[in-house]
Amino acid sequence: MIYSPSHCHQVTGRLYYTQPGYPKPGTLPPNVSDSVNGVALCGTFAGQLFFGWLGDKLGRKKVYGVTLILMVVCSLAQGLSFGHSPKGVIATLCFFRFWLGFGIGGDYPLSATIMSEYANKKTRGAFIAAVFAMQGFGILAGGIVSLAVSAIFNNRWKLPHTTLIQ
Repeated sequence: MIYSPSHCHQVTGRLYYTQPGYPKPGTLPPNVSDSVNGVALCGTFAGQLFFGWLGDKLGRKKVYGVTLILMVVCSLAQGLSFGHSPKGVIATLCFFRFWLGFGIGGDYPLSATIMSEYANKKTRGAFIAAVFAMQGFGILAGGIVSLAVSAIFNNRWKLPHTTLIQ
């Protein structure tokens, strides 16, 4: 998905971190940006381990359904992050991004394994290649959607002009 963090960061920075006189008004501070990115990667790592193990124990198809539900719910929830302050919004965003990453981490091992188990010998290689190619297409589509949303957002709500103290 998940991720096109740079454009998400631009919108979030514009909403919650626009401070006149700040060197880069409208951008996330580096520690906040790193946290938003890092929790998703930590969730992905943990999800790969957990759902790979759980898929072996309970059945891959059943567990794969759980990962899909988790990804859909957390994708929507991160877009609706809430809070009374910038720190609160970022905290809920990080919470949902961790669980989104957790679901994506489960998707990685399960999707390829399910495809290889149920495809016939003739088409198995092509199907597995298609599974991994879809990740690239998803990243491309996510980037295009993020660019469009960022452009719309930028045209609708301009960044206030500030005087920079040098």
